[in-house]
Amino acid sequence: MTQFSDYIIYVDESGDANWSISKEFPVLCLNFCVFHKNDYINKVIPAFNRIKFNYWGTDNIIFHERDFRKTDQIKDASMRSKYEMLRGEKRVQFMEELSALIKKTKFHIFAVLMDKRQFSEIYQEYDPYHICLSRGLRQIHDFLYNQSPDFLQKATHFIFEKRGHKEDIGLSTAFQKIKIERSLLGGKAEFNFNHFYFEMMNKQVNSTGLQIADLTARPIANHYLNNTKNDRAFHVIQDKIHYCQKDKCVIGEYDIVHNSFLKTKSS
Repeated sequence: MTQFSDYIIYVDESGDANWSISKEFPVLCLNFCVFHKNDYINKVIPAFNRIKFNYWGTDNIIFHERDFRKTDQIKDASMRSKYEMLRGEKRVQFMEELSALIKKTKFHIFAVLMDKRQFSEIYQEYDPYHICLSRGLRQIHDFLYNQSPDFLQKATHFIFEKRGHKEDIGLSTAFQKIKIERSLLGGKAEFNFNHFYFEMMNKQVNSTGLQIADLTARPIANHYLNNTKNDRAFHVIQDKIHYCQKDKCVIGEYDIVHNSFLKTKSS
């Protein structure tokens, strides 16, 4: 019988998953949120459903970071109306409660950030999302190994949100390539991705894990771009952010990809 991992990983991005460079947001942040399944089942899902019921009387709303910022651009009228209910003091109270909930929720963040302005053209034959994926899988590998080497022998599922047929096929292919070759750009024998498994979900599934991955990706990218000490959104998640490499895991750091693929940035 298959042994399943104690952990499950939800992945989402902030920024354009291509080589176009936006003046306002020239980065891509791929965000891996790692949950212990017992915490996720017994605490995380009920807590996030509770806040939805408290404010809307139903759990039929999908938290999306962009929708909180640009409510008027939500295409689905029924979903837009739910966000529009948050006005004035009610919105302030909700955002404070949501921030407090995320802060107390137990999970680990492994973020890979690419500043596309600093990236050499020689790597642009590769999808930037896939480059970040390769880096992220290495961190998850080292995190699991540091928890217990036996964890690498258990089936560990990575859940991604569907983005479109072409993008989904490309991501699945890249994941399998990295799994087999241990890197997007060349084999690395020290990594063992044999028991990493690729899964995709439609946004409408209303996955709590995917929503948390979405909500916590942009604060990391903003922190890099703005480099401010008064970054409230980043401070909410700062102690959840980890950077793992081999037998060392550091709190408060995330991985920044540049031409050498080696640089990390401290918070």
